[in-house]
Amino acid sequence: MLAAIVIFAAAAAVAVVQATGSDDSGEPNALQATSVGPADEIGESQQAASAEPNGTETAQPIQQTQSVEQSTEPQQPVSEAEAQAEQADEEEIAPEPEADNPLRGFVIPIAGACITEFPGHLPGSTRHYRNDGVHEGLDFYEWASCTAVRYSTEILAAKAGVVIRADLNYIDITPADWDRFIAANWEGEEILDELRGRQVWIDHGRGIVSRYAHLSAIAEGIAAGTEVRRGQVIGYPGESGQQEVYANPGTDVHLHFEIRVGDGWLGQGETLEAARRLYLQAFGLAD
Repeated sequence: MLAAIVIFAAAAAVAVVQATGSDDSGEPNALQATSVGPADEIGESQQAASAEPNGTETAQPIQQTQSVEQSTEPQQPVSEAEAQAEQADEEEIAPEPEADNPLRGFVIPIAGACITEFPGHLPGSTRHYRNDGVHEGLDFYEWASCTAVRYSTEILAAKAGVVIRADLNYIDITPADWDRFIAANWEGEEILDELRGRQVWIDHGRGIVSRYAHLSAIAEGIAAGTEVRRGQVIGYPGESGQQEVYANPGTDVHLHFEIRVGDGWLGQGETLEAARRLYLQAFGLAD
């Protein structure tokens, strides 16, 4: 019995020595075999390169093998749908463009002019001499508009459109016409139209029309049906339709400009300052 125990202990000792001892063949031991996945070959080559001359491997190659395994772990493929979804989440959705406003995009019809602050030149101001009539547009006089306004000053189309009226055969009013206006107490659309003198009207679409009144002349090539671009010369200031045209020529030269909205006019029913602001907005000079 005692002999059997001694033999068993000796055999166990031999097994332990074989399991933990060195192997000159360089084959990986049980601890090296724990490396798994695509890094197995890389781990084995690094371990072999770092082996001691007597065939004993150090712990350093095992740590490197574990690091390589972590860094070379294959990533899960991303589907095209997932990629598009991620991109959509990252992109900022652009806001809808602001709807086009037909009362924007105008230019001042006289280059270099400013918008007068004189109350009598603004839409809605009273015209006492016309039986308390109402001014329906904006006046450009030299002394109140920051630039020269003379017979030779060019009047520009405030916005692209089609000419729907050009008074090419206009005849100036006479003293008899003025007496007729007085006798009629300045009433009626026909008289109001005569008081505007020589005119050009441009249709900009969507119910918006610009009117240019009291002209001394109309530019060559401008006639009903003519398409004009914004800023194109269409005429020249004057005093047609006013008493000064025969009584004191050259003393009331100006441009009367209107933006018509349907059957009304821009600024109708507003205060003078509010009407002025509407024109500033039309010319892009105010928010």
